[in-house]
Amino acid sequence: MHIFTDRKHIIIDTRSPDEFLEHHIEDSVFVGFNGGNFKYWLELLLPDKNADIEVITTAIDADKVMTIINDLGYIHAKLINIESAGVALKHISTDEFKKISQHTESSVLDVREPDEYQQGSVNKSEKLPLSDILQGKLPSEDKEYIVHCRSGYRSVIAMSILKLLGRCKLINLDGGYQQLIAKK
Repeated sequence: MHIFTDRKHIIIDTRSPDEFLEHHIEDSVFVGFNGGNFKYWLELLLPDKNADIEVITTAIDADKVMTIINDLGYIHAKLINIESAGVALKHISTDEFKKISQHTESSVLDVREPDEYQQGSVNKSEKLPLSDILQGKLPSEDKEYIVHCRSGYRSVIAMSILKLLGRCKLINLDGGYQQLIAKK
């Protein structure tokens, strides 16, 4: 069952992953407009077109974002102001990750899709695709995870969802697996 089947209200933040990690409104969910597949992830995240959606975006993207949301059939969407936002999510660089993983037994959560695993993966990482998280499959509550995807877009979506659901022991790996292997 989809995790947001019964949700009638949601705040989505369409800014960049970096902006979301640095400051966002509590309980908002990241669905970045630039650099990812915004339409795909929005419809997968929120199948109910009648839900009330509050949208955080940049001034530059506001018209485009709202046009797409309306074109997708969401009929109760409105822009809100980000000025009151102040919550940050933990994140680490690939260099910090390498240091941490040498000295501790970090739990790593890979939210890429199964066909991406053949490109390689972090040793002993738990694999839980974002699409599975949206269907209600959730990671263990008693672990602190370093979360990654390919480039850092889907991991921020996953973290924002898991945080909204009360699973807050999460750290994002900046740049994702792509940056990790580029720094080897």
